[in-house]
Amino acid sequence: MQVGETIYLDYQASTPTDQRVLKVMTEASTTLFANPHAADHALGWRAAAAINIAANQVGNLFGLQGDDVIFTSGASEANAMVFRTAQAIAEKSGRTEILIGAGDHGSIFKEAESCGLVVRFIALDDSGAPDAVDLKNLLSDATALVSIVGVNNENGAIADLATISDLCRSFGVLFHVDLSQAPLAMDIDLLGFDIALATISAHKLYGPKGVGALLTGPGAAEMMTPIIVGAGQQGGRRGGTMPTELIVGFGEACRLVEEVGKTERKSLAAIRDHFVKKLHEKQIGKLVGCLENRHPGNALIRFAGHDASDLLARLQPKIAASTQSACSSGSIEPSHVLQAMGFDKKASLECIRFSFGRYSTMAQVEAAVALLMDALEQSTP
Repeated sequence: MQVGETIYLDYQASTPTDQRVLKVMTEASTTLFANPHAADHALGWRAAAAINIAANQVGNLFGLQGDDVIFTSGASEANAMVFRTAQAIAEKSGRTEILIGAGDHGSIFKEAESCGLVVRFIALDDSGAPDAVDLKNLLSDATALVSIVGVNNENGAIADLATISDLCRSFGVLFHVDLSQAPLAMDIDLLGFDIALATISAHKLYGPKGVGALLTGPGAAEMMTPIIVGAGQQGGRRGGTMPTELIVGFGEACRLVEEVGKTERKSLAAIRDHFVKKLHEKQIGKLVGCLENRHPGNALIRFAGHDASDLLARLQPKIAASTQSACSSGSIEPSHVLQAMGFDKKASLECIRFSFGRYSTMAQVEAAVALLMDALEQSTP
């Protein structure tokens, strides 16, 4: 995707809203504007019915039903709900420890820090995913919750969800996965993986910002502790008037991913691989990690001897990419994900995440590589 003179290579920070999603949202804003909780007239019923359809579209993408979907303001709120639930489990069971991945998203880190429970970190394996062996050593009868990212937002590594789920089940531990990056990287069946709770975000899959969801496996919904009680909407699981237009757009975005996901992932990987190959051939950048078990649009590249922030600054406004997760963008500290992978501070500050998506093209890759070469030639390591 190119916006003016800028080649957009930051899809993992946020995807552009698909035009088909915008279309259904516009239609909803003119015909489904009534409060979906207004139970006394037809317009309220229609808005509620549209939300039910969208809930089923979201659920279908993850092997669930609409009743398993709790709509939230985004992934951060959904993550916060999970940690409130962990607190409730701790109060009832005496299990006071939570285990989170050392490369998890900042919203999980902050919630873990503030929840009042003992936090232990699961080391990353060689690919940058949570290490199942380390998790096995950490699990105990004191563990209330295991929370990891299914697909890492910086290095693109895909977690071994089946193995981790089996470990959690063997210890009777609640298992939560932040799947915000996962829909564009893999097929996901929450029932098949036996995942109790999962977090998703609309703007990571070509839907609108401001809406996400917490997905609940069998029996998990009854465990949830809402952050917003409101007037008891969504069966008391999350209060507040539901934003019909955003939810309808979310549903359409999920429907499109379910429809074209497999084909899109294959073409996306080809574009990403071409970019990585070009950088290697020209000896200007090296992929961090390997291409296997990785988000098909992720290319975390180390430019040895070059400060990543300075390099990106020289590329403005030609290329949009990130030195680390958008939630940490602007921080003077190196990426905690790279540090968890064993990178020292200097090496961590030499990495840029390029992420490709639905509107990326081979022509944009060629242009981006040429721009990078020019910027690097101007740099003095």
